[in-house]
Amino acid sequence: MKILLFLACCLSLSAQAIQQTGGPATMLVHGEATVSVEPDIAEIDIGIITQGATSQAAADQNTAKSQQVIDRLAAIVPRNTIKTINLSVNPNYRYAKEGGSAVILGYTATNTVRLTLEDLSRLPHLINTATQAGASNINRLTFDLKEEKVARAQALAKAADQARSGADALASSLQLHIGRLVRVEEVQPVVIS
Repeated sequence: MKILLFLACCLSLSAQAIQQTGGPATMLVHGEATVSVEPDIAEIDIGIITQGATSQAAADQNTAKSQQVIDRLAAIVPRNTIKTINLSVNPNYRYAKEGGSAVILGYTATNTVRLTLEDLSRLPHLINTATQAGASNINRLTFDLKEEKVARAQALAKAADQARSGADALASSLQLHIGRLVRVEEVQPVVIS
């Protein structure tokens, strides 16, 4: 699994024609770069679903099962990296075929816990442990970087080099002399994991 970081950089440079007598013109060039890096952190959402005849019964069962899952996960990752991000209790309805009133058959309680894993080699073990402890599903798994500054700096340098090369080629073919840098604009990076 790789994380791709896309960055774009726009340079605005002053340029003068070699024999031009007017003020300096500006040249706008664009450069972009992609840097591919291995992720070093994962974030995973684990769902625990229970059902009960009453909302309280479904919630109580869910609390017990969620605690069991969290306790087992805390043996793998620090407890402070595990947090509940969603908790809901909803009725289960049966709808009459003839358009009568819906009847509540019971309740479903859902708890989603999110955890952060820094040792990616433990991911299969973590998923297996969660499901064995009673987790119903894995809702989301994303990969990221703890620190993206180095990869971002590499992408910016490559984008700036590409923009500068474009400016040099344009200036040469138009017989212009590149002067000072007027403005640099960085486009927000796009990260694909």
